[in-house]
Amino acid sequence: MMKLWVHQKSFCEEELILNPKEFPGIQVGDILEIYHPDENNSHLLLQVKTLKNVELPQKDIISVDQTIANLFQLRAYKDVAVSFVSSLQDVGLDLVELVFKDQYISRSDMWRLKNSLVRSCIHLQQKIEFMGIRAQVSELWARGEKVMCGAVTEDTRVAFRSSTAMVYMFVQMSSEMWDFDTCGDLYIEKAVNGFLTELFGQWKRCNINSELTLVLFSRTIYEAKSINEFPESMQGALHMDSMGRIYEDFYRVVVHNERRDDWMQMLSALKQIMWEYNEAIASSHQGDGLIPKGYNSKAADGNLLEAMNMSLNVFDNHYINRNFDRTGQVVEIVTPGAGVFNVDRRLCDITKYRMIDYGIGSDLVCLAEQPPHPVPLLLFSDDIARKPGSTQTHHIPYWLNYSFYLSPSQRHRNFSSSQSHFTPRIRLPTRTIFHLQAWDKISSSGEALPKLLPKTACEMHSFGSCDPGSDTDEEWDESSWDDQAIFKSHNPQAKKCNNPFVPSSLTIKLTPDRRRWTHTFPHGPRGDVIQLHHKHSSQSLLESSGNSSSELSSSSSTSSLYNEVTVEETMPDDSPSRIRSLMVNLKRRIGCGWGITGEQVWTPFLQTGVDWKSLTATACFPITTDFYPDKKTLETDYLESPHTLDIIPDDGEEAFSPSGKTIQSAFEELVSQRLIQNYQLIVLPRSEIASLAHKGSSNLPLVTNPSKHEYVLSYGQTFHKISLKPDMKSVEIVRYNARQQRTSPKLGYSYQLWAIRKWSYEVAHTRVYHKPVDNKWNHRDNYICLGGEATREGFDLQESLKFWRSRFILLPSTSSLVRKLSDSNYQGPLDVFEERSASQMLTLLDGFLRFVEGLNRKRRAPSRPQSQRPSMVDQANTPRRLMSRTGATSGDSTPTTLQPNPTLSTVTIASALASIGIIGGAGAKGKDEGGGIPRSSPGSPEPEKLSLLSPASLVTAVMRSPIEGVTLMAGDAKGLPGDSFVSAEAVAWIRKTLIGSVSHDEALSVMQAILEEGFIHSVFSAAANKTFLYGYYIYCFVPQSEVTSPDARRPSGVREARPPLTFEPTSRNPWFEVSCSSPEGRNYGKVPHRPMEESSGGKDEMAVEKNEGADLPEIGGDNGMSTGPETSFKQPAYKSLFLEIDSSKLKDRVEWCHVGYHSNYNPVSAFEIELQWLTSTPSLLQELITNWARRAVTSGFHLVPTHVDPFGFNADTSDSLHSPLFIELRLPEGCLGNRVTLEEGSKASDKMRQIQQAILARFGFLNNQTSCHSPLASNIQSDHGALPIHCQYIHVTGCAFLLTTPFAHMHLPTLRAQCLPCLCKLGASHAGCSGWTTDSRSQDSGSAGAQSPVSQIRSGSKLGFLYVHNYLLSKKWRSSATGDEKFHEALLADFSRFCQGEDGRLEQLLQTMESFQEETPGIP
Repeated sequence: MMKLWVHQKSFCEEELILNPKEFPGIQVGDILEIYHPDENNSHLLLQVKTLKNVELPQKDIISVDQTIANLFQLRAYKDVAVSFVSSLQDVGLDLVELVFKDQYISRSDMWRLKNSLVRSCIHLQQKIEFMGIRAQVSELWARGEKVMCGAVTEDTRVAFRSSTAMVYMFVQMSSEMWDFDTCGDLYIEKAVNGFLTELFGQWKRCNINSELTLVLFSRTIYEAKSINEFPESMQGALHMDSMGRIYEDFYRVVVHNERRDDWMQMLSALKQIMWEYNEAIASSHQGDGLIPKGYNSKAADGNLLEAMNMSLNVFDNHYINRNFDRTGQVVEIVTPGAGVFNVDRRLCDITKYRMIDYGIGSDLVCLAEQPPHPVPLLLFSDDIARKPGSTQTHHIPYWLNYSFYLSPSQRHRNFSSSQSHFTPRIRLPTRTIFHLQAWDKISSSGEALPKLLPKTACEMHSFGSCDPGSDTDEEWDESSWDDQAIFKSHNPQAKKCNNPFVPSSLTIKLTPDRRRWTHTFPHGPRGDVIQLHHKHSSQSLLESSGNSSSELSSSSSTSSLYNEVTVEETMPDDSPSRIRSLMVNLKRRIGCGWGITGEQVWTPFLQTGVDWKSLTATACFPITTDFYPDKKTLETDYLESPHTLDIIPDDGEEAFSPSGKTIQSAFEELVSQRLIQNYQLIVLPRSEIASLAHKGSSNLPLVTNPSKHEYVLSYGQTFHKISLKPDMKSVEIVRYNARQQRTSPKLGYSYQLWAIRKWSYEVAHTRVYHKPVDNKWNHRDNYICLGGEATREGFDLQESLKFWRSRFILLPSTSSLVRKLSDSNYQGPLDVFEERSASQMLTLLDGFLRFVEGLNRKRRAPSRPQSQRPSMVDQANTPRRLMSRTGATSGDSTPTTLQPNPTLSTVTIASALASIGIIGGAGAKGKDEGGGIPRSSPGSPEPEKLSLLSPASLVTAVMRSPIEGVTLMAGDAKGLPGDSFVSAEAVAWIRKTLIGSVSHDEALSVMQAILEEGFIHSVFSAAANKTFLYGYYIYCFVPQSEVTSPDARRPSGVREARPPLTFEPTSRNPWFEVSCSSPEGRNYGKVPHRPMEESSGGKDEMAVEKNEGADLPEIGGDNGMSTGPETSFKQPAYKSLFLEIDSSKLKDRVEWCHVGYHSNYNPVSAFEIELQWLTSTPSLLQELITNWARRAVTSGFHLVPTHVDPFGFNADTSDSLHSPLFIELRLPEGCLGNRVTLEEGSKASDKMRQIQQAILARFGFLNNQTSCHSPLASNIQSDHGALPIHCQYIHVTGCAFLLTTPFAHMHLPTLRAQCLPCLCKLGASHAGCSGWTTDSRSQDSGSAGAQSPVSQIRSGSKLGFLYVHNYLLSKKWRSSATGDEKFHEALLADFSRFCQGEDGRLEQLLQTMESFQEETPGIP
């Protein structure tokens, strides 16, 4: 007995403080049990984490954290019993539920977090931090009960739930919504005032911050027999079902990707939209003329699966536009029906495989009363189902979690459900049921197990499955206690349809798909899965079956299928351990065709409530499963593909470049890569593996065994076994692929969409298909093991690897103007963004160079006093305060007043030359030898200064001077030369040092001559060795010993390019190098466009620079240099580099990513940066991005997330529920002359572009040259290995994107047209080929193919803009520079008014442009 004290975190961070001397033999890691002996409160388990002596005032005292003591009702200064826990298994947990919020946790991180918790003690509400991950313990389960604390063992399952998920909620607006339920409530009121009110109330109470998209959907069925009865404008979205009915699907987006603290305020607006829903649909075809009569369908005939696939089209592209504050994906459907739906068979198969393979959570909430048969139930009415004796008539979607909602009126009047008083008309057969109490004894008594009666066996019902996917739900026809009989193939001739009204017919053979979500749910006392919203009416069950309570236990909330096995055959040689093993194995092999796990049996007395836990804290896809394939199945149904991956070659050196990477970490990374692709680890309890091992090694199942470095993972029809060989130098990977691979068609689907911020319905098109399961695992594994050398070996990052990517854009900050508009409550016009002056452009340029310097995290060496160091920007003739770096290691910059450099005389130059050995001492004394410098005497005129005519050698000599020369970068330990400098600083130095007014282009010419003379060369870039690139490019001085003599020097422009420096793989040092367009340059302000045909320049540079940062497809552009014949260079659009992440927090893992970014910065344009990764921890990447964002703010910019493809050019990755808003530009008649002559390149077209650009500039939109594909070192998306570049505009706050229309053909990506089969019968004759095309004549209005919503505008030639809101700009990214939601709405409204010409501002702008052109006729 000891006295209990409590302490706070401010006193000590440890949860437990004790005196080690009072606990002899205590060690770090021991678990102590603490409780009040005279009370029945929960016992507290705490682990000893340190043995440091903490001075306690008395003896026999133990101190516990105050928060924990209050949770376990431990009172201070009272006696407590303290004892050691002898065995970890005694206090082991079965399930741990962790809840997290506002962060992205990958499945690989979940696995590492779970491993870190093993052999640790945790308690309820404990906060866990690991690798930047923050989670809290929500629930703990042990032995079928909730507990307060326990220990995590190797067999403990860890379930993750996210409070910040992407939620797509669909509300079915079928005709029942205007009907009354049993209590007289309209289903609309039941949905809004009941379910949604309670749901959002729970979200607020539980502090849920999910990203919600809410959509109303319905189906309109027309009384017509042929499509010819409809006008041609309607035929694009019409379909025909298997019964010959013509229908049209409607989707109304109410909320799109929004987060709110309180959703209650939205319900009133939602209810108003729901009341007007039918009227809006009826008025959608008012301008189409006479159409056949249509009516709203019932819920059973609705478009349930079509709506689900709308969300799946977004979910299966979760790796694109990846943000770092959200985890989890769930689709929720609210229907007034009872869970029975008529569906298309092909669409059912596609939806099923997508939901299972992608690991998507789902919840179907039914507002009607629960029927007396299993639901959900999907019915087929096609030709296959109508055949006599067909068993393929329906499907029970086990992959769809469902709930039945009871309104407050029903709960108040005690209407639990219509089946509460239901008496079955079918008399259940009398069976001899295996005694449950006997199984309880088997589970608890160990060796003292009861003997079975003679001739015992399992009698399984021989009923088949009517599931359309025979590979997923196979029926189980006979079994015995022998393992081989369990996997015996069933007789196809005996196959019957599982009858939803006969529970015994639902018994089927389980497959891996049925066990994918099992480890999310807790297990009951008998090992059965518990779903708390499914409960049995036990009293009715006992009365109906006639069985006594001793034969059927109803204490548990669920019953398992293996509890109903009957006795029939003897097996005298069975031991108790074998019986236990077989019973556990039976639970995985045979189960019920209903339910998400297959373990719960359906009965007519099963009552289903609402699964509030799933609707609030979304369950993440489990990382483990317990279903393993038997050896007979592997031999007959699977193909084995083994291969060996050498991690360490024969010479013993590692084959990958990331330093510190160990063999174990590389091996675990191979496992992690499969986890993040939705593979699951196949694990079994250690006790079960040990019992199977007694039978011999040949009987060991294909499961994970960490002690032997073997990991087995499953995904659909694929199994992977990864094992580290004993020599610890290579990894053996065995892939098991099904001999008969399931195929999934790619279907086209057309529908009526009312997108957000739209005013009516529009025809939209999308694709519905299941993406391939496997994706180049050999390529991926080699990429992981080779690391930084993967590109050199041909295993570079490819689009097929489905790598994660996040794109960001750097924009100049206008926070002062936005705050000014906010103070006025956004009243008045918002076209107040003025064009920046030249000085402001120079400030932006200098800030950008400082931003890039922050990305590189390097500083310049303090070679001379700060006041003598010039700015990076060439501002020689601009006398004003500018930004200049301080040289401090903090990376911050402060404004300083630049002072002019001292006058450079001939003596000073001669001294500098002599100091570096270019001229001798005689030259310094005034001797003129050949091309020397004349002496200086007191009577001579003013000494000669450096000018544009000075030789390159003299200019270089002064540049290298430690006193008067250019600012050098500090020598880098990883190999950067100590005499390196930035190209922009060199140009600024030339302009300040040379006499006269030296322009930007003249300074570039001087540096180009120095480069060609061989005095300097680029450190990293081969392209920069041919042309001196202005901006942040690293150059260094060539050592004097390597400089060739003037006589042997090649003529200018003929010099052989010097290769860039090379580094050892262990010293790889990536650098961001960006060229800049100076406001004083010759080509400044010209926004380059890349023509659709491939450019010829730059290919050699790509080949040379592929290892250290490949330059990607080029566009003609301004690089800040002169564009004469000798120095002409076409700059690439993007660059890519390999970046190692600072993973000092991870001792056992080395991480890296790729960065694609714009190769050129122009102050009048936006600058893009895209992160691409496969192996990085999201928390470290988030920290990296946060540092970049802070650097941007100190540099006068702000960094915001942006979309890879905001306008949906790529139909395979576009959002099916998103459509750009078209804003028409109404110009006065005759402004552009004849509108028919608006061909590209005509005067009218040029004038139209000038007007559009002038409008965009007044509203603060910047040009953004971008691509809808990711910039990779070797891009394979385009035909010629080059990225398609197009021009779009982004607002300076980052809140919106704009695209000008009509489209210029060369600015848009061109995708190949593809013929897709239609989702309905109309596809054979009605739908044609569709895809991306720039010819409006090729667009078929009846096409149901692969068009994106933006393609609808292409068929017309309307003048205007396409507007897209940047919904990635969440609350986390908002600042004074981005504005709030009110500013975004005001901007859209005012921009629309301006384009409509309502207040005369548009006409005033046109008059100003005309008068300007008259005053300056030479300017177009």
